[in-house]
Amino acid sequence: MTKFRCETCNDEHDLADIAFGADAPAQWDILTDAERDQSALTSDQCVIESSEGKYYFVRACLDIPILGADLFFTWGVWVSLSERSFLEIAERWTDPSRIIAGPYFGWLCTRLPDYPDSMYLRAMLHQRPVGQRPSIELEPSDHPLARDQRFGVERLIVEQIVCRLLHQPLS
Repeated sequence: MTKFRCETCNDEHDLADIAFGADAPAQWDILTDAERDQSALTSDQCVIESSEGKYYFVRACLDIPILGADLFFTWGVWVSLSERSFLEIAERWTDPSRIIAGPYFGWLCTRLPDYPDSMYLRAMLHQRPVGQRPSIELEPSDHPLARDQRFGVERLIVEQIVCRLLHQPLS
């Protein structure tokens, strides 16, 4: 069963239908207007051209297993990649054989609520079938997000996070 009653609004929410994520890598927010004009952001890919250089990002899913359930809680995140990895991924974006490519090393470039700073955690991007965003596997570490991905999180904690994020604006 994936549904639960929300303590905040008393409505029923379905964990299978809920995910939270960022619309852009964190670096996008610090660009000047001129740098944004030189850069490109789509729903899945981002290339930033700034005074400091050119940077490449892909949007992906970071899945957290929910303990005692055959279910994941998904965060939509951005990962920075090398130019070579980004171009290979972009070239194969609609190719069904893309799932055999990779994995690709990257750095997490999304701050997630309810976790200590998650910027620049080491990650591996794994391709999934066309139509699905790639998945992110964080390198094992003591960071709570990496531990949650590796070992899972209690369902009650996920429900509390969902209620908080659904009813409080993100800062």
